[in-house]
Amino acid sequence: MSEISAESSKKLAPKSNSFFTIIDNISLWSGKIFSVLIVIATFQVCFELVLRYFFNSPTVWGLEMTTYLCAATYIMSGAYAEYFDAHIRVDVLYRRWSKKTKAVVGCFVDHVVFFLFGIVLVIQSGRWTWDAILKGTTSGTIWDPHIWPMRLLIFLGSLCLVLQRSAKFVRDFNIAFRSRRLQ
Repeated sequence: MSEISAESSKKLAPKSNSFFTIIDNISLWSGKIFSVLIVIATFQVCFELVLRYFFNSPTVWGLEMTTYLCAATYIMSGAYAEYFDAHIRVDVLYRRWSKKTKAVVGCFVDHVVFFLFGIVLVIQSGRWTWDAILKGTTSGTIWDPHIWPMRLLIFLGSLCLVLQRSAKFVRDFNIAFRSRRLQ
């Protein structure tokens, strides 16, 4: 699609598309921002190895910090993967279907199962986060940091994933039943 036609189609798109664009941008930017944590975790592991094997002085927080950095990347990349339709699926039949058939099956199977899981995950992670904030819960390790920031990331990551899947559901619904694709 040329730049002119892409630009004009954005102007003609329904207002609901701007909401999807916001969701898509949140997914893209959170994926890019949190992917940097893998680089930081790599440097942190190297730092920890130097301290442990060259100076015989490991930190008490090194392993746990690496775990948190990698977990944050994993949690916050779900919406990014959903945007690119990169989640793993057994596609023996799926890859042979037309876009419309994929969209219909998605609306009645994939999205229903996902939303049952995703909404429970958002609600429970929100409760779990709020509980950790109120009680001042810590990890219980030697380092013993507060645990609410990681629980908050679980909540935000699952919320972003549910929002991205909602946009995908509406797009699939339009393909399946209205025979047109939303941007």
